[in-house]
Amino acid sequence: MRIAPATYLVASGAQGCSLTHDLDCNCWLFDSGEGLVLFDTGAGLDTDGIFSVMTENGLTPDDLQFVFLTHAHGDHSAGARELQRRTGCKVLCSRLTSSLLDEGEPAFSLDVARAAGVYPDDFVYTRPSVDALIADGETLAIGDLSIEAIATPGHSLDHHSYLVRRNDTAALVTGDAIFHSGRIIYQGTYDFDIRVSAESIRRLGNCDFEILLPGHGFFVRHGGRRHVDAAILHLEKLMTPRPIEFIAI
Repeated sequence: MRIAPATYLVASGAQGCSLTHDLDCNCWLFDSGEGLVLFDTGAGLDTDGIFSVMTENGLTPDDLQFVFLTHAHGDHSAGARELQRRTGCKVLCSRLTSSLLDEGEPAFSLDVARAAGVYPDDFVYTRPSVDALIADGETLAIGDLSIEAIATPGHSLDHHSYLVRRNDTAALVTGDAIFHSGRIIYQGTYDFDIRVSAESIRRLGNCDFEILLPGHGFFVRHGGRRHVDAAILHLEKLMTPRPIEFIAI
């Protein structure tokens, strides 16, 4: 689904547009002019569905060159290994995300999520091979894209957002750091920290961007910065950002 020039939503689950498997997060794809760049991979249960969405939009899955992970949670990273196997793409993430994947499921809360019924009992996570690490503040040039990694922990220990610039346009890929209307996810995992999340949101308030691309729910084509500002307004009033409420479907 094309949402801006050379910018596509290619996966989205029940808490989004239902393009692909219900467990998938929003996965954002950019055509760099020299290959395709994907942010997050979904839960790995509907790779064919992702490829179908790409094909419907005139994109060739074999042109996928790079995958950036926002964090290790299964709905964002579990599809990476199969994408590697089928396209040969390279996977990039933070050093901490890579370390958590090495440690196994308890390190990125997949065990408790499965126990809580978020994932089926037979859900199997296959770790991708990480081809390169990207550090906070580092900027990579890929084709006509400039991609800056921004550490935004709080939702999880390892969370990173990405500021993607092309010419005079900037899109902020926020993963689960912040959503439409300035909302966040409150969750009972060991590494969720509302105070750390608040500091990350303040940091995103320093970014100049127009397009907001969150990990679930609505995206914003114009005026994306307003949604971060809405959360910061709550923080300035000594309140926490409002929770996003996903409806069980």
